[in-house]
Amino acid sequence: MWPLFALFLATLVILVERIITYAILTRKKEKRPSRKLEKPLDLLDLIALVSPILGFLGTVTGMIRSFQAISEAAVVQLQVVAAGLYEALFTTAFGLIISIIATIASHVLDLWAESLCEKEETKA
Repeated sequence: MWPLFALFLATLVILVERIITYAILTRKKEKRPSRKLEKPLDLLDLIALVSPILGFLGTVTGMIRSFQAISEAAVVQLQVVAAGLYEALFTTAFGLIISIIATIASHVLDLWAESLCEKEETKA
């Protein structure tokens, strides 16, 4: 769960930093090279790809804990199984939520960055 939390914080930091940067550039009506404006968005794309995988990893570890608890218990109780299932479902949901936020943020910020980019001239 801690890696997912770190990815969530990274998403928020990148999102806030890019919004502030783009807002300042929009207000000053400045144009910048596209690569410089869009490079931090690559990290958002990576977070969007990795967070569901980490969430599913949490699902697998939660299920392993559930089955281990079942195998060690003399009498199977619902509380023994429920703890592992809770972990499994929670990490999956959190990973998907992070991915959705990062994907939408990356797309919206990419559109905003395109409006702030210098127009590249093609030479014939």
